[in-house]
Amino acid sequence: MASLIAKKKGNQLYYYVVESARVDGKPRIVHQTYLGSAEKVAALVKDRTAPLPLSASARDFGLPGALWLSAQQTGVWALLESLWPASRSGPSPALYLLLAAIHRICQPGPKTEVSDWYRGTILHSLWKVSPERFTSQAFWDVFEQILPAHLDPLSPHEDPLDHAQLRLLGVWKHQQMVSRRLLSYDTTNFYTYIASTNTRNHLAQRGHNKQGRHNLRQVGLSYVLDGEHGVSLCHHVYRGNVADAEEFSTALARMLTLLDRNHIARDTVTLVFDKGGAALANTVQLEEAGVGWISALPWNQAPAQFRERDVEQLPPCSSVQPGVRAAAEKFLVHGQEYLCVVKYSASFAGEQLHSLTTSLSKVLQSLRRFSMELNKPKARWKEQQIRSKIQKWLNAQFLEELIRYQIQQRDGRWRLQFDFDTAAWQRLVTHRLGRTMLLTNRMDWTAEQVAVGYSAQQEIEKVFRGLKDGDWLGWGPMYHWTDRKIRIHAFYCMLGISLLQHVHKQAQAAWEGISVEQLLEELRHMQQFVLLYPPQGEKGPNRIATVLSKQTLPQQALAQTLGLDQLHITQRG
Repeated sequence: MASLIAKKKGNQLYYYVVESARVDGKPRIVHQTYLGSAEKVAALVKDRTAPLPLSASARDFGLPGALWLSAQQTGVWALLESLWPASRSGPSPALYLLLAAIHRICQPGPKTEVSDWYRGTILHSLWKVSPERFTSQAFWDVFEQILPAHLDPLSPHEDPLDHAQLRLLGVWKHQQMVSRRLLSYDTTNFYTYIASTNTRNHLAQRGHNKQGRHNLRQVGLSYVLDGEHGVSLCHHVYRGNVADAEEFSTALARMLTLLDRNHIARDTVTLVFDKGGAALANTVQLEEAGVGWISALPWNQAPAQFRERDVEQLPPCSSVQPGVRAAAEKFLVHGQEYLCVVKYSASFAGEQLHSLTTSLSKVLQSLRRFSMELNKPKARWKEQQIRSKIQKWLNAQFLEELIRYQIQQRDGRWRLQFDFDTAAWQRLVTHRLGRTMLLTNRMDWTAEQVAVGYSAQQEIEKVFRGLKDGDWLGWGPMYHWTDRKIRIHAFYCMLGISLLQHVHKQAQAAWEGISVEQLLEELRHMQQFVLLYPPQGEKGPNRIATVLSKQTLPQQALAQTLGLDQLHITQRG
C-alpha cells in the first residue's frame, strides 16, 4: 500500500511516496518515489497533472519471469550452478543453459537471435548481464566447456549430461514432482538439415521419419516423464537409423540406473508405453527388471472374442473417466499369463469416426476421378503403376478393409471398378472404433485402474506434439551439426519442458483445468513497460518507472500464484 512520508535533510522536509511489503516476514520499504519539498508537492496538487514520460519501452515479463522463478523455487538453478559454476569473468555455463531453455519456450530460434530477445525481457533487468555476452560464438564456447571434445558423446560413463539428469531427478523427487506409480515412455525422431557429406556427425542418420521427411537425416529421442506431473525424468538421443524396439533396452537400462541411484523402489514404478514397445523381448526384460508396466497390445494379438465384446457388456468407469468403459480378463500372451483389458472410449470413437469419414470421402472422390482418367483415349498406364497409386490412397487406417477395387484391361484400356463394403463398415463401427487393447503385469489392478494408468501416455504424446509444432517448446529449427551439440540441445529442451510443467502445475491453483497452451497465451500477454521521465528538478538524472500492462482476471490470479507480482515489486525496488 502506498503512503506519504517526510524525511528531514538539514532544515528542510522532503516528501516521498513509499510502498511497503513483507520481506522474509518483516515489513520493509520496497519502493520509493521522490516528490520534493512541500512547495513542489503543493504545485503538483495544484496543477493536478503528472509529468509526461519522455519515452516508453516494453519488455516480455510474464513467461520468462515465471520460468526464472520456477528454476529458483525448485532448486534447478542452484543445481545447475553447482554442476557448472561461474568463472572469474562472465556468466556461468549454467546461465547459458537456462537461457537457452527459456528462449526455446518463449521465442524459438537460432543463437544469433538470443541476444536481441534477451535485451527485451525482464531477465536482462534481473540478471544484470550485458546482452553482448550471449552471442552465438559465446554459446558455442560454453557448450564446449559443458561437453568437452575429448569425451565420447555416445559413452554413458562419466558423462556430464547423464550426471546432470541423475541430479535433476533428485531435485524433482525432493519437490514431490515424481510419482512412484506412473512413468510414461515413448520414442520419436526429429529431422535435421545436416548435409549427407558431413561425416563428423554419427547421430543424424536416415530412417523412417515420423514427420514424413524421409529424405533428411534424423536423430532419435527416447523419453521418460512422470505420468502425473509431466516433468522430464530421463532422455536419450540415439542414432536416427536405430529401430524403436532396439532402443528400448538402452532406455530401460538408463531408467533403472536413475531409479536405483535415487532410491526409488522398482516395484513401486509402473512404466507405460505404446504398442510399439510391446515386443516379447521387451516384456521379458521388464519382468527381469522387476518393474510394473502397462502397454497397448496390437489388435491382432488380442483374443478376438474378448476384443470384439459388445459395448453394452463393458462396465462403465467412474466419473474420473467419463464416456469410458473397460473390462479385464487374464490371458496367455507371449507364453505367460497377463491381465488383458479392453477399453472403449466414446470420445475416441467419435474422433476416429470423423477422421475415417473424411478420409473415405477424399479417397472415393480420388478413385472416381482416376477411373475417368483411365478411360481417356491417350491414357498410358501400366498395371503396377495403377495399383501403386491406389495403394497410396488406401494406406490410411481401415481404408483397405472398407474399399474394394478391381482393375481389368479391355480393348487396350484399363477399367477401374470400386465399391464400399457396408458390412465391413458395420463391423468396424460396432466392434473396432473407440477400442484400445491393453496388457499389464499388474494382475491385482482393476480394469479402470489400468485404463486410467494408460491415459498417462497421452502426456508424453502432448509433449512430442508441443516440441514438433512449437506450441510448447520449439525443438526446431536445430542448427547444431555435431553430436555433442545435439545432445546439449536435447538437454536444455527437456529442461525447459520440466520448468514449463512445473509452472503449469502451480497455475492449476489459480485456474483449475488450465491447459499449457492457455497458460502460455496468458503469460505472453503480460508485459512490463519502462517509462523514462524528466528529472524532478533542474538537475539530476532522468527518472525511471516501471508498470505492468493491464491484466485480465486470469492474469491477475496467475501473477499472484506464480509470484510475478512480487517479482515486479522486487525488481522495481
